[in-house]
Amino acid sequence: MKTLQVNAGNETGGGRTLIINLLRALTDQGVDSQLLVFERGPVSDWAAKWDIPTTIMNQDGQLDLRVAGRLKKFINDNQIDVVNTHGPRANFIMGLIHKHVKAKWVATVHSDPYVDFADNLKGKVMTKLNINAFKKADLLTLVTARFQPILEQAGIESTKINPIFNAIYFRETPPQTQRQKIFTLVNIARLVPVKNQQLLLRALAQVDFDYRLQLVGNGPTEDQLKQLVQELQIQDRIDFIGFKDDTTPYYQNSDLFVLPSTSEGFPMVLLESANNGLPMIVSDTGSDAQVVHEDTGWVVAINDLEQLKQALVAAHESWQNDGLRTRGQKFYQYCATNFSSTRLAQTVMKIYEDVLK
Repeated sequence: MKTLQVNAGNETGGGRTLIINLLRALTDQGVDSQLLVFERGPVSDWAAKWDIPTTIMNQDGQLDLRVAGRLKKFINDNQIDVVNTHGPRANFIMGLIHKHVKAKWVATVHSDPYVDFADNLKGKVMTKLNINAFKKADLLTLVTARFQPILEQAGIESTKINPIFNAIYFRETPPQTQRQKIFTLVNIARLVPVKNQQLLLRALAQVDFDYRLQLVGNGPTEDQLKQLVQELQIQDRIDFIGFKDDTTPYYQNSDLFVLPSTSEGFPMVLLESANNGLPMIVSDTGSDAQVVHEDTGWVVAINDLEQLKQALVAAHESWQNDGLRTRGQKFYQYCATNFSSTRLAQTVMKIYEDVLK
């Protein structure tokens, strides 16, 4: 079986991690796997680190549709059996050519398609094109089962929907963690409305204990968040770190990860936190509540300021008793057992085999 993972190439978040780890794990399982991207960037850079066979199409801008013909030729010339697309651009391009290739097409849904784009005319057009592409694919894989009713309501048949899960390569031994001298929280995410960092800032402004918060990421809401920090008078406790390709030091120098998003799929930071022995506070969206349990963190209702504040207070009390480290170790054990890249590869292989029947 020859498989091809296709992505635009500019992905820097959890999607990139999933694509690269899936390629590595499929190769480890003996599957002929390679990557194709439309532009050189973060995805191809990471692929190079792991010696993953990669083709860069050098698309001349997002509106250059000539890449569709080149992709069709590549798939047919290389006798690819299964093409797995990741992201709206890859989905759209594959949707243009899927009837002209022999390969079966699997599209992976990483996020709620209705919140991927801005709420304007262009965004609505892009959303419609992405969903239409999903309808054309032979099978869909979803990083969380919570997307299934959304897609079914959009007119996609339930028989072609396959929930999977995100995965990473976990360290072989449990991480050694340290309690920070000051209660230290971290949020590693794009600074965009859906990540809801503003709610976290408002909740922290109401607690009566000392803390530090590291916001690792950049994005369009950065200036608004900085202004809010000034208004709340908590500027001495908030660090805007910016985007970092290697986020490991920020996990290792924190006591708790907080992710108050209004919408998620299966965010890779869940597993990265677990791999670093860091417990979490998450909102009840996507797969968050399926991964974070009572003994590994706290789950709060979406946009519920009071619940988030209560969880922060409880976490601080646990930090005072050095209980967060125990939660973090349990989180590592649970995720390493259930969300390894090897298990993901085996699940995806079965899906590929089924679609080829």
